[in-house]
Amino acid sequence: MAANHRNPLVLTLSLDKSSQHFLTSLRSKYFPKHRNFLNAHVTLFHAIPSHRRTEFEQELSSIAKSVAPWDVFIGDPRKMGKKGVMVTVRDRPARSTEEVHHRLLKFLQDGVKADQDKLTEQDSKHLGRPHVTILNKAEKEEEVEDCLQDLLKMFDGMKGEKEQFGQQKGTAIGLEL
Repeated sequence: MAANHRNPLVLTLSLDKSSQHFLTSLRSKYFPKHRNFLNAHVTLFHAIPSHRRTEFEQELSSIAKSVAPWDVFIGDPRKMGKKGVMVTVRDRPARSTEEVHHRLLKFLQDGVKADQDKLTEQDSKHLGRPHVTILNKAEKEEEVEDCLQDLLKMFDGMKGEKEQFGQQKGTAIGLEL
């Protein structure tokens, strides 16, 4: 029997209002209008089985009590295949996002009692590089290249003295289900 992922729960990292506005404005500028239904977001889990909501919310509450907000640094634009562009979200202290993800992943995997409790293959993996998708499913490779070059130039303009990379500083303020 396959895992049941009807009406799955999505978990994202919540950022401060300024960072959220900054990223959403970039996404609104570059993401194809007919495909852009969401504000900018950092997805931690894409499809948590919805019937696990109560137990998962209890774990999120526990994490919220034990983890303080942390700094994030937004920048380093990169291509996502041939049809997209992302900006990475690094954190300080380093690995804060990864540690929260790992704790939640372990909780979700330990709670599997039946096939319907399992995570998708995508969500069962290591988090990888936290990022915000600015452009996806572009129709032309030129759109991707133009977006990437615009973002590289913009972030380069944000570089401070003696800084190697330009970035937007923000704060991870919580998790949103």
